[in-house]
Order: sequence, then structure tokens, then C-alpha cells
Amino acid sequence: MITILTYIALTCGVILVTLLVLSIISGLELDFDVDLDFGDADADIDGGGGLGVIKGVLAFFSLGSWVVKLFLISQVDPVLAFVGGAAAGAVGVWVLSMILRFLLSQQENVNWATEDALMEEGTVYLKIPAEGEGLVHIPVRGRKRELKARSADNKEIPTGTPVIVEDLGPDGSIVVTPTE
Repeated sequence: MITILTYIALTCGVILVTLLVLSIISGLELDFDVDLDFGDADADIDGGGGLGVIKGVLAFFSLGSWVVKLFLISQVDPVLAFVGGAAAGAVGVWVLSMILRFLLSQQENVNWATEDALMEEGTVYLKIPAEGEGLVHIPVRGRKRELKARSADNKEIPTGTPVIVEDLGPDGSIVVTPTE
């Protein structure tokens, strides 16, 4: 019995550590969706848990097996050993979920869109002709971005002029007006 518990604990532990490392380094997650049709009724099942459920089960069995093994080696009643193993597995799953929740909370969305530049102040980098496009440097999400810009009032805006983004152009450019 103790040998079987050792194999279960080691196997689950190795698979768990491998999945955790792959999740942290490469962002590996598995999600699945199932669509079912029952005549007039439809059902959608979203398995959003993916690897999270598998990691929880592996943590439960790995920690639980180690605790049961230690209790059995200590000559504790087998029922108490399995209850202690189940409790240790549950605590292990909870701790693992807290660690993963903390790691996920440390993510930052670095994607940005032209809309994020609205009402931001920047500087003309390449003069904006009266009827054409120039370039401006605008801070968007903490980074200076170089965006194509048009003048809002169809007047030339020279290089180095401070501007504010008033609107979005039809072709992905921005519409600016001088702040001076």
C-alpha cells in the first residue's frame, strides 16, 4: 500500500510540476467547448477550467498520497490517515489556487488602440500640412507612440508644437489641434 501511494504521489507530483512550469513559462492552458443539439433544445458546455481542474486534481492526489503514506508509516489508523490525506489534499488545492490567482493578478494588458490616445497631449514630430498628414508623439498607456495625424482646422502645424488629440481620423490617423 505504501509503495502504491509513493508511485501515485511521485507521478502526480511530476505531472503537476511539469504543467505548472509550462503554464507559467509558455501560458499553456487547455479549454474546450461542446455544443449539443437535442431536437428543439441546444446546450453549450464551456470547459473554461481547462488545466486548472487537472492541476487541482493532481495537487490533491499528490499531497494527499504523501500525507496518507506518512500517517500509515507512523502506525496511525488507516481511516484517520485517509481523512488526513483528504484534508491535506484540499488545503494543497486551495494553496495552489491562491498562488495561481496571485500570479494571474500580476499580468498587465499592454495592448493599445488608437482610441486610447483621445484627449492626450503630445508633440508634433513631423510637421502636419494643412491638407495632409504628419507625425506626432503621443503618450499612450505609459509609452510614447508615433501616430499619423491631421490638423482639425486644416492649418499647418509646425514641428515641435504641443497638440491635443481631438478625434480619430477615418484611416487610423488622429485629428489634433495645437494647445498654444
